[in-house]
Amino acid sequence: MKTLVFKRIFITGAGGFVGSHLIPALKEAAPDSELFLLARDHKPGYVQGDIADTASMDHVLSQTKPDLIIHLAAQSSVVAKAAETWKINAGGAIALAQAIARHAPTATVLNISSSEVYGHSFLSGPVNEETPPQPMSVYGRSKLASESIFSDVLSSDNRLIHARPFNHTGPGQDERFVVPSFAARIARIEKQPQMNPLTVGNLESRRDFLDVRDVVRAYRLLLAQADTLPMRSIFNICSGRSLPIRDMLDMLRSMAKQPIDVAQDPARMRASDIPSAEGDYSRLHQQTGWHPQIAFEQTLDEMLADFRTRLD
Repeated sequence: MKTLVFKRIFITGAGGFVGSHLIPALKEAAPDSELFLLARDHKPGYVQGDIADTASMDHVLSQTKPDLIIHLAAQSSVVAKAAETWKINAGGAIALAQAIARHAPTATVLNISSSEVYGHSFLSGPVNEETPPQPMSVYGRSKLASESIFSDVLSSDNRLIHARPFNHTGPGQDERFVVPSFAARIARIEKQPQMNPLTVGNLESRRDFLDVRDVVRAYRLLLAQADTLPMRSIFNICSGRSLPIRDMLDMLRSMAKQPIDVAQDPARMRASDIPSAEGDYSRLHQQTGWHPQIAFEQTLDEMLADFRTRLD
């Protein structure tokens, strides 16, 4: 894969799930580059700064002067509180974009947005980048706002790439998310059979899932071709197919070391406003040749093995 030409790379949200996979990929793709990883608190090897604080971001960018910024930091949808979500996702975009425009006005910016910006549009079928965004959640609305903020505030000489990844998972993801929650609880039941059955909520929703390593590879390919992209561009990152949550659970159950029973928990039962969410990655494929490479069965198998290792 092509080596990245960037020499000073600034990354927000580097300490999260995706960051744990992205950082090694960047070190491989840009071995001579200097990485600046942002953290709110003092942390060895990280640059300290508050993503939502204008003065903090101005100071950090004035010191690092990167030629590539990857913006991963966000308040996740599963822990969303409205005011805090807007403060981090939109306020953080304002603070960071202003600092970039002032101190890195020719840098490339990869803004990690979300498929949740499409919202109601999923009701009409698979979405592409021309599909009108109709977000339904605080998270989706704040991520769409962040796209507009970067587009409006950055210098016209900043090349801006908006990535809209769909659901992605893999080893190391937090149990608050549906697939690692299943894997973690199955691993526990294997250790403590009395914890059977596995309680579940609505399993009928269909979602477009990818392995996180395929998503990171898409980011890397886009960055490798950044100088050929328009100054403002948007790319879906998805598998192009939707799977019922039930099928994902059944795959994990088939990998378990003992029978796993399932019981529906009324407290977990929530009807989904979007019965099916599916994307089209044709634009990304045409630009970079990217397509998913990791079978979802492999992703699930490795996640289950990861939780078993943690328990051991």
